[in-house]
Order: sequence, then structure tokens, then C-alpha cells
Amino acid sequence: MIWRKPREAGGTANASLSSARRDALVVCVLVAAVCLLIWNGTSFFQEVSIVDRDLGAGIQVASTALILNVALILFGWRRYIDIRHEAEKRLESEQRAALTASTDALTGLFNRKGFADRMELLCAKASGAGERIVFTSLQINRLKAVSDRHGYEVGDQLRRSIADAIVGCCTDETVVARLSGDEFAIAFALPMEQLIDAERASEDILHAVTRPFEIEGKMLQVGAFVGLAHCDAANVRVPDLLRRADIAADHATSGRVGRPIWFDDAMERALLVHTEIEQGIRYGLEQQQFVPFFEPQVELATGRIIGFEVLARWKHPLSGIIGPNVFIPIAEEIGAIGRLSEQVIRAALQEARDWDPTIKISVNISPSQLTDGWLAERIVRILTETGFPAERLIVEITETSLFADIDLARSIAASLKNQGIRLALDDFGTGFSSLTYLRKLPFSRIKIDQSFIRDMLVQPDCAAIVKSVISLARDLRIGVVAEGVETADQLEFLRQFGCDEAQGYLISRPVSADGVLALLNTKKLRATYAA
Repeated sequence: MIWRKPREAGGTANASLSSARRDALVVCVLVAAVCLLIWNGTSFFQEVSIVDRDLGAGIQVASTALILNVALILFGWRRYIDIRHEAEKRLESEQRAALTASTDALTGLFNRKGFADRMELLCAKASGAGERIVFTSLQINRLKAVSDRHGYEVGDQLRRSIADAIVGCCTDETVVARLSGDEFAIAFALPMEQLIDAERASEDILHAVTRPFEIEGKMLQVGAFVGLAHCDAANVRVPDLLRRADIAADHATSGRVGRPIWFDDAMERALLVHTEIEQGIRYGLEQQQFVPFFEPQVELATGRIIGFEVLARWKHPLSGIIGPNVFIPIAEEIGAIGRLSEQVIRAALQEARDWDPTIKISVNISPSQLTDGWLAERIVRILTETGFPAERLIVEITETSLFADIDLARSIAASLKNQGIRLALDDFGTGFSSLTYLRKLPFSRIKIDQSFIRDMLVQPDCAAIVKSVISLARDLRIGVVAEGVETADQLEFLRQFGCDEAQGYLISRPVSADGVLALLNTKKLRATYAA
């Protein structure tokens, strides 16, 4: 039998045998007591007969004594039966409570406590055989979405079906548990040379739980990610091994890896770094450590700096300036990207407020911010608080961020445009519906993604895309900006085909506010990049 539920405490057969023996002993004692009372009653009768010489009186006294003693015995027996019944009910309740405490009510699998208790037995057995314990952490994806869409009853039925599918892939000595709403754990013992079988078994489980399930006439399907960890059974610590399997499963989830992943120490080190960055972001937001850097945008016809793109940097007190690739993904993951973005935008607009009034400031909006129906109001409030003119602000929206809700994006864009704020379509060409977005949203400029600029001199298809985008922008009467320009040849190519503006390391790396003032005061850029 697969170890899915705790077994009854105490052993039913042994308990029944002991109870039968105890009952037989009590009956024997009671019979002996009755016999003794009859004997005493007879003796009493004889004594009364000798003294009183009245046989009738003796019989009456003896009978009364006998009846009273039998009644007392029957009362005692009844009381014994009641006490025994109460003890049996108490034992039943204790066993039921132990079962409930160790079992997941929905699926019938072990819960976290039951899993830990059963693991002690598995480890003891495997240790004697010199085997290794393998933990599999199975994390189900999109279970909540099923419950939200079809109802919690359907979601619960799907969870039970998934549990049955897991058990169907397991062997006799496997321990299976449901640790939380969407997390299952599977543990078994294997010799070291058979660890490859653990990976194969996990792949079977992965395939079983991700196949379509028919629930109430609906075909439902979920995703899943699997992490594996193993340890010598003699040295295993269940919480540590389970944590390692969870880390491996998280690694598979974050990387969208659709196969079992074995834990290694590098994953744990990465998790520690991730945790430190997460804590640092929260602290840094409180301490205003996230600051704007500015990347200049040059007008190719004149070589004049006409604007700056605002980029976030982390001014860490110990590590110095940290680039966005380190903290932006984690800030998005923990839901802090909106606050971080607003903090950087506010600081940038405060710095740029007193610059040349012809200088435009471009700020990036993350995909998660674009799902906020109050985004336009938040940006307008920042403009009001900083005193920055709305007509000098350009909000850049990435093409891929428009996939989620184009209608909400259109509403936000309309609100921004009504305030005099201009819009730019960032990373143009990396999505799938660019022309649709240009038609539906009031963009004033297109930014060609740097991947096309980087390869346009060596790959004809990239060059063709760049030429087409520039031509399209001219026909739509909107500006076009080339990102990631790093060589003079790239710049010359863009100028020849009529690109309006460019930015990139060839022109200048992102600089602090103090560096902006130095760039604005130099004539070098105008002389170098003018047509």
C-alpha cells in the first residue's frame, strides 16, 4: 500500500484481543462473586436456623441477602460496561484526531505534519539498507486561475484528480503529501546508483499532472514544475531536504523549465543574493537610494542634444552605483516597481525642471504599471508636485506591455495626451502587433529596438526592418529614435535613411544630473554628430 494516510493508532487486532481477555476475566470474577454470595447466604441460613429454629425466617433472610448482593453485582457490571464504552469512544476520538492532524482533508494525502512523521519511518528503514532519500517538490501552476474561473468546487475536484494522478505514478513505499494549495511532495528511497530512476519517475509525474483532466464536462489543464533533492538516509534532515527540493522547483518555475531540476548549491547561493537584494530594495526605497541617470538623445540633423531618457540606478551605500538589470526584475517580482519608478521619475523631473526648456525628458513605464487605471493621475500628480511642464515629458511604453489590456492602455494614453504629455512606442519591432498599436494609440514617436540597430550592418533583414520603420514613421508623420548606437558606421547608416534621433554609447553613456550639465555645455556632440 502506498503511504498516503496515517494508519490506525494502536493496532486494532491486538486491542480487540486484549479487550476480549479483559472481559472474560471480569465475567469469571463476577461468577465467583455470585458463588461466594450463595455460599455465604446458605451459611447464614444455617446459622439462623440453629439459633431461631425457624426455617421460614432463615430462608427469607438468606433470600433477601442474596438478592441484594446480586443487585449490587448487576449494578457493578452495568457500570463497568458504561466505563468500557466511554473508553472505547475516547480511543476512537483520539485515533480520529490523530488521523485528521496528519491527513489533508481534500485529497486524503498526508499533510505537512503527517509527511514529517512518516518520513521518520522511511528514513529509518532506508538507513538500514544504505539507501538515499529523494525528495520531489511538485509545484502546480494556474490552479488558482481554474478556481477563479470555474468555481472552487471545480478547483477542488481538479486538486483531487491531480493527487490521484500522482499516486498512480508512485510505487509501494512512496510517501505522498499535499503541503499547500498548489504544492505536493513525494519522497522515496533509492540506492545511489539508481538516482536516474528518480528523475524518470518525476518526469512521469510531471506528464501525468499536466495532461488535460475532464471535470464536470470541462477539459482543464495546468502547468507544473518539479525540483529534486537527495541525501544519505542516515544523515537526512527532513526540513532541509524539503527546502532544497523547493529551491530547485522555484528555479524551474522562474526559468520556465518544463523538466525536473536537481538542486545544487549555486541555487541556494543565488537565493541568498536574491533575498539580500529584495531586502535592500525595500530599505533603499525608504532611504531614497534609487536615483535617475540620463542618457542623451541627439538630433541627427544638427547634432544637438534635444532630450534625455531617464534610467534608474541604485545608489547603494556599500556597493556604489548598481545597474537596473540587478534590481528591476526583483522589484517587479515583489510588486515594488511602481513605487520605485515614481521615485526615480519625481527625482528626474525635479532635476530637469530648470534645464533648457527645449530639452525633453523621456521616462519608462513598466508593464505592471500599465495595468494601473490610476497611472495617468499618478504621473500628473508628480508633474504638479515638481512643477515640470507636461509638454516636455515623453512617456515610453514598451510594445510587449500592451498585450495584457489594450483598452486600458488606450484609456491611459488618452488621459496623458489630454494633459499635454507625449507618448513613445519603445522597443518597436519586438512584439507582434506593432502596426495595430500605432493605429489605436496616439504615439508621437517610435523607438527602434537596439537589437536591430546592432545587427543592421551585418544582417540584411535587420537593415530592411530599420529602413521600413524609418519610412513608416515618416509617412505617419511621427518621429523615430534609434536606440543602442555604438559605432560611427551605424550612425551614418541611420542618417542616410532619414532617422530623426539617436542614442547610445557612441554618443554618451548614461550620466548623473551633474554630468548632464557638463554635456549641455559642451559643443563636442554638436560637431561630431551633425549632418
